[in-house]
Amino acid sequence: MLLDYYGKECVILNKTTQNSPEGGYITSWNECAHFTNYQALDTSTEAQIAEKQGLAALYNVLVEKSVPLTYGDYYRDVETQTTYRVTSEPSEVQAPAGSTLNLKRFSAEKAVLP
Repeated sequence: MLLDYYGKECVILNKTTQNSPEGGYITSWNECAHFTNYQALDTSTEAQIAEKQGLAALYNVLVEKSVPLTYGDYYRDVETQTTYRVTSEPSEVQAPAGSTLNLKRFSAEKAVLP
């Protein structure tokens, strides 16, 4: 399938917070499930205007419906080590049940882990 040429291996990042022995908390990010990501820079007029106003560049992303990402989740491109944050709800835009493509779409932006 043509789409397979654009796939990139990514990994979901899960946040873990634990008590610190010195008091306070320690936050760490763990790599979890791997998935294939098909993404492209959003070049719509609205996205370009937002980018010129200083907002992050948005990406349109396709993944299999079974990938457990939700709004606000973080993931990393394994090859480039670039981190992204999901900025829309993936479950809202999915291929119809009768489609041969078992995909859902969401938007994402480059991010730095908090």
